[in-house]
Amino acid sequence: MMKKDKNRRVVFSSDFHGNLNMLETFLSYSVNDLDGDYIILGGDIGPRGESAGDKETVEYHHGEMMKQKRWFQEQFCELVEKYFPHRGEEEKQKRKRKLFIVLGNSDWQVNEAVLKQKFSFPLENDSVKVCSGLGDVFVEDECVEFVFTALVVASNHRKKDWERKDVDAENVPEKNQRAGFISRYNEEREEYEVEKYAGVNDACTRPTIAKTLAALQPKMAPLENSSCLTKVWVNHGPPFDTIGDLTHRNERVGSKALRNFIAERMPDITLHGHIHESVKEHGNEAFTSRIKNTLVASSGNDFMSDVCHGIFFETNDIAGTVSRFEVKVKESNSTY
Repeated sequence: MMKKDKNRRVVFSSDFHGNLNMLETFLSYSVNDLDGDYIILGGDIGPRGESAGDKETVEYHHGEMMKQKRWFQEQFCELVEKYFPHRGEEEKQKRKRKLFIVLGNSDWQVNEAVLKQKFSFPLENDSVKVCSGLGDVFVEDECVEFVFTALVVASNHRKKDWERKDVDAENVPEKNQRAGFISRYNEEREEYEVEKYAGVNDACTRPTIAKTLAALQPKMAPLENSSCLTKVWVNHGPPFDTIGDLTHRNERVGSKALRNFIAERMPDITLHGHIHESVKEHGNEAFTSRIKNTLVASSGNDFMSDVCHGIFFETNDIAGTVSRFEVKVKESNSTY
């Protein structure tokens, strides 16, 4: 049992897809009602991009990427700093509430660097942590080890920044080998670009999800020395055959590599989004499942709903405190 002074209140949600009213409802509820210590945005934060046009062209997706980039720079960052403002030196000595941000497969990867720059220049905002979608591992307050990733298995979506083959021996279904688009920053030209990508198929040379996760192990606390840490993992996509990966077509679309890695490392809890309907497809009666001793939780948040769903727990008694909350989305008169 963790000491009382090491207890932390954790709040998680995902899949806002540019719904600022829902996002503000979540941040306000997390800070003012739940009094969260660690608040986590678990991916698919920005607008999807649904403008008219030829969706098979670089020009179309470049325009949508730039629109999403402006949304993050302007509307999203302004809203975040309303709830997580820069802190003066005296305030830094007081209790620190922190927001963690990791992107999802609907968020262009270039926005990760955009957000990191936004919250570090001209002054660093130490209340906001933008996490690497390819893997971040760090310990907060000497009591919680966080692992963040944004990875998803191959799908028929057009955005391919965060998609990977799952495991080395995987034969990707033909319907999920669709070509798509990826984003990058051209340092030489100092421009944000979108380029065509052949898709996640058998010829794909990007590291698999299994290899990407394995590369994080040296950064993690050794298993034999980590009992004093609460281990919280966040990946946008869910593990295979769990509460979070059942689609309305009755297909399981989670990562087998992630499931295997969880079974090997056994974190205390893992948090996921991506498949909005999965909790509903399980009858709305459960929002967690288990892989060995690990609790696996899905927010099951639907950005088109008039309610926001999220996960709350306290680190000194996860099983006894974990809950899925529902908050009515407030209409906003702000200019976000």
